[in-house]
Parts: sequence; structure tokens; C-alpha cells
Amino acid sequence: MSLKLTQLVLAVLFTTAAAARSQQAVSSITQSRLFTNPQTPGTTSFDANGNALPDNSATTSGDDSFGAQIILKNQERQPSFNVFGDASAFYTNNVDLTPHRTRSDFFLASNVGAAWRPTISRGLVGEISAASSVFRYDRASELDFERITAGAGLTWLVPRTPGIVAFARYDFTELLNSEGNQLLQDHEVTIGGQKSFAFGRSHFLTTGITGVLGKSTPRSQERDQAGIFAAYHLQITRSLDADLLYRYAAQFYDEDGRVDHNQTLSLAIGFYPARWLRVDASIFGARNDSNRSAFDYDAFNVGSGVRFNIRF
Repeated sequence: MSLKLTQLVLAVLFTTAAAARSQQAVSSITQSRLFTNPQTPGTTSFDANGNALPDNSATTSGDDSFGAQIILKNQERQPSFNVFGDASAFYTNNVDLTPHRTRSDFFLASNVGAAWRPTISRGLVGEISAASSVFRYDRASELDFERITAGAGLTWLVPRTPGIVAFARYDFTELLNSEGNQLLQDHEVTIGGQKSFAFGRSHFLTTGITGVLGKSTPRSQERDQAGIFAAYHLQITRSLDADLLYRYAAQFYDEDGRVDHNQTLSLAIGFYPARWLRVDASIFGARNDSNRSAFDYDAFNVGSGVRFNIRF
């Protein structure tokens, strides 16, 4: 084999390997954004007098902008500090989140963290939180990653409105592959509002809008978002509940004029053996339509997990 041909073969192999690593990084980043930290929503629940309510459970959909559910009734005041964690197992039919040649896999996801939610005044609550997450795949181990998140936010029960809650939040996220190399660094500012409609003591609907400004490294992953969401909660029994959540977001990427239309729908059923412990099962579907066809995908996940939330 001539020297020139050898150099050409090596160049092709190097380019192919680099492209594969780039696709793996994009897949891990997209998966991480679908499964955001469930314990860092931008909103807090209030009673009719403007007092903060206990956060009985986090939403299982995996999007920070959903906010906590609002129940318009009096409950005990919430302790301002809590430690939380979870471990879940999932099956997915599209582990790479790609439009073609999809492959299925099983993966484990775990989170641990803490949050401080001080009541600043009646109707105004702050939050400072931090968490760490680990994702491990069965066959697609090249997609394994870890995530570190930290954030702070404010939630405001807007006076003289029919229970409208406004929220603003800053979040920092760093994503690392299994070798400790950085895949993503995100800075996001989220603002939004939501309102709950109580149909009785056992069920209610929350709807809202959100806007997100983002700054990311690498720049190809930088995006701004505008979204709407609806979440229906049903308290089946004292220790059994169900949540149905839908979210649409228009995502405007900084490079190449890329615009995605992302939709997610999830159903979760949770059982509480104790006030601080939840066992749940969930079904989650996502669809992404982009003006860059390489980023189109459909995904279906099903799984179950155990979560704890201890308040002080």
C-alpha cells in the first residue's frame, strides 16, 4: 500500500471515528435534556392565603419548566430544606434519538440532591438547589454520562389575580461522559407563569407557559425555547396518585438556523408506602420535528423507580 493511500485510509478512519464520537455526544446531550432533574421546578405551591404548601411529589415528566403542582387548600407549612434522590430503570426504543436505524436498550438513571426553599414573604418563595445524576446503558455503554446541576429561583403568587403564579429561575448544568470529559455546559434563565384549576380535593389541572434563554458550550447546542404545558393530577387514594403531562416547546438553536418543535407526553402512577418514599411506574413518549431532518426522532420509554424526599 502506497504512503498516499495509507494516509487517505487513516484520514477516513479518523474522520469516521470523530463523527461517531460527535453523534454519541449529541445523543447523550439530548437524552439528558429529556430527563432533566425532577426536583428543581421553578414554582412552589401556595394555599389561598399565599402561604407555601408542602411539595408532596415532583413531576415525573422530566422538564424543569413544568413547575410544582398547585393545590388550592390549606396544608401544613413546608420545611425549608429537603434532601431527595431516586433510582429508575427504563426501556427505550430509540436510545440514540435518531430518525433512522434506531436501536433499543435498557438504561438506569439515578439522582441525588438537596434544595433550600425559604419563604421570603407571603406569596414569595425562593429556592437554591443542587443535584448530581448518573445514566448507565446496557448495550450502548458509549452513551453513559453524568450530570451536575445547580440553580436558584423565585416563585411569586401574583396578588389580585385568580391564583396565577409567576416564576423565574437560573440553572447551571454540566454534562460529562464516562471518562470525565465535558460534553456540555449549559446556563439557562427560565421565566414563566402557570395557573391551576381545582376540580375538587382529589384532582386538578395546571397549565402554563415558559420562556428559556440559554448559553451553551459547545455553541452548536445553544438554544432558546418557548413552551406551553398542561399537567393533570389525580389523587386516587391517600397513598396512590397519577399524573398525566403534556409539553410543547419551540426550540431555536443558535447555529445554522435550526428550529425544533418538541413534544412530550407522559403518564406516571405513584404509590407512597411512607410520606417520604414513592414507588412509581411511568410511560413517556417524545417526538421532535426539526427543519434539519437529521434531528428528527420519535422515542418511547417505559420504566419504574423508587424516590425519596426527606424534609427538615
